[in-house]
Amino acid sequence: MTRLSFSLASSAAIACAVLATSPAFAQSLPFVPDLYMGLEAGTGERSASAFDQPGAVVARDESNGVDYGAFIGVELPAFPLGYMAVEAAIGDSTGETTAIVRDGGTDREVRTQARFNWSGTARLGLAPLPGFAAYGIAGYGGEQVDIRVTDVASGAEFDADDSMDGIIYGLGARYNLSTDIGVRAEYRHREASGAYDPEQFMVGAFVRF
Repeated sequence: MTRLSFSLASSAAIACAVLATSPAFAQSLPFVPDLYMGLEAGTGERSASAFDQPGAVVARDESNGVDYGAFIGVELPAFPLGYMAVEAAIGDSTGETTAIVRDGGTDREVRTQARFNWSGTARLGLAPLPGFAAYGIAGYGGEQVDIRVTDVASGAEFDADDSMDGIIYGLGARYNLSTDIGVRAEYRHREASGAYDPEQFMVGAFVRF
């Protein structure tokens, strides 16, 4: 290789390296994963359950709560017009449920308060328009629940806690407002022993890095 051709090759390599490390160029590379993190909030509904108390549920109150949390994820290289990401999230909730459980002639009130929750999920879908993607959600997660059981007749009560874990599935859509900022809306359902089963309707905003 002549000295001139070596110099030209070196200059081209340096120029490519500079371009590849610039934010504008990195955004356009189709095979570079994007790290993102954000906040979300919405409503959550949980099914009232006996929580291992003997008897049958004869009355229930399932008020919606405010759910909120934070998430971090990686958007992965996908097929043309495709969208793929993996994500971890943590959150909390004001959701409460109340069930009256009757066992023979004894009634007990089982009241729950949702607490800390976590999830690990994957998202796969289509991105038919610039910046927009619609996708399905699948994964696994759990929620810590505070439980208070009260004997209706005597007023005696005791406290306990439980972790309601299960498979998560849902649907969502996201839109990139710019190369760095986006918004999304999601519906998520978690199968928790066929009883508690939280359902969430969440909106969020995120930033890319």
